[in-house]
Amino acid sequence: MLKPKHCCFQGTNKSRRVQIPSHILPAYKLGHSQPPWGAYPIFTSKGPQYRTRIVGGNITKQGQFPWQVSLHFRNEHLCGGSIISPYWVITAAHCVFVNSSMWAVYVGLTEQPLHGAQALAVEKIVYHNRYRQKGLDYDIALMKLAKQLEVNGISSVQPICLPSHGEEFKEGTLCWISGWGATEEDGEYTSVVLRSAVVPLISNQNCNKPEVYKGLISSWMICAGYLEGGIDSCQGDSGGPLACEDSSVWKLVGATSWGIGCAHINKPGVYTRITLALSWIHKQMEVSVHI
Repeated sequence: MLKPKHCCFQGTNKSRRVQIPSHILPAYKLGHSQPPWGAYPIFTSKGPQYRTRIVGGNITKQGQFPWQVSLHFRNEHLCGGSIISPYWVITAAHCVFVNSSMWAVYVGLTEQPLHGAQALAVEKIVYHNRYRQKGLDYDIALMKLAKQLEVNGISSVQPICLPSHGEEFKEGTLCWISGWGATEEDGEYTSVVLRSAVVPLISNQNCNKPEVYKGLISSWMICAGYLEGGIDSCQGDSGGPLACEDSSVWKLVGATSWGIGCAHINKPGVYTRITLALSWIHKQMEVSVHI
């Protein structure tokens, strides 16, 4: 079984890292009052649903995924996310369609409830300016922490690397998904422990086949999972990482977004493709630098 070795800043070659500055300006300000669980799409029991749990996964050890965060809305776990710098977390836009003051970010966790874990306040939320509530594309957001996250020397709290512009990840590459979502479809409660699963990447061509997603998969999406079903992300896992290892360097390839059902045959998980979001991220960084 594959096991993560280390993440971005633990003995890796600096030339392989994508450096992320600590300031990104909002591309679009949030002003919506509806709770995030009212976000679209949850069309029907057979239609696209946002992903909220790991089905068929394993219990995760402390520090195995040090970039994983738990996003709490009004003191309850709602979504996941990934640390990419001491100030910034990547998640799904459909998770955080509300004011930043309603959220707290928890790091270094493997179990819920939190048992004294530190809550980090969120200064602001940034989501892609082309994201729309009733759509599936551009489902990506950033949360800026109100205080810099201390990661040096803490093995259970580390950022994950972003991929390079144009970097390709081949079909069949084994990657990891993780989260605290429910462990079965229509499960009433989320998992107490962080769970994870190994899933292979699936090409957009195969994921768009008539028996799979019938052309719903855009270039902004990447599929991962088993066409025979059995293992998948699903509802509480939204926004969490699809992490792939490249020569002992862990890279954030996707952010958990949506799917049809949970671990169904020919219905793998769908993730926001991070390589296509890099230009948006860096554009915001450049604006921030010149202010």
